[in-house]
Amino acid sequence: MESIIEGLAQYGPLGLWTASLLWMNHQQRKDQANAAKAAREEMAHCQTNIVNALADQAKSLDRAIVMIDGGLSDMRQKYAEDRMGIYKMKDK
Repeated sequence: MESIIEGLAQYGPLGLWTASLLWMNHQQRKDQANAAKAAREEMAHCQTNIVNALADQAKSLDRAIVMIDGGLSDMRQKYAEDRMGIYKMKDK
C-alpha cells in the first residue's frame, strides 16, 4: 500500500487525493471486516446462551413430567384403594 501512495504522490495534489481515497476505502473495509467479526462472535455467544437456556428448560420440564407422572400414579393408586374400600363395605 505504501508503494502505491508514494507512486501517486508523484502526481501532485490529484495523486495525493487519490491516495487518500484509496486509504479511506482500505480503512473502511478493514473496519467493516472487524465489525462483521465482532457481530459473528456476539451472535455465536447469544446462540450458545440460548442453547444453554433451552437445555436447562428441557431438564426442568423432564423433572416436572416425572413428578407429575409420580403424582398421577399415586392418585390412581389412592383412588383404586378407595374404590376397593367402598366395595368391601358394600359386600359386608
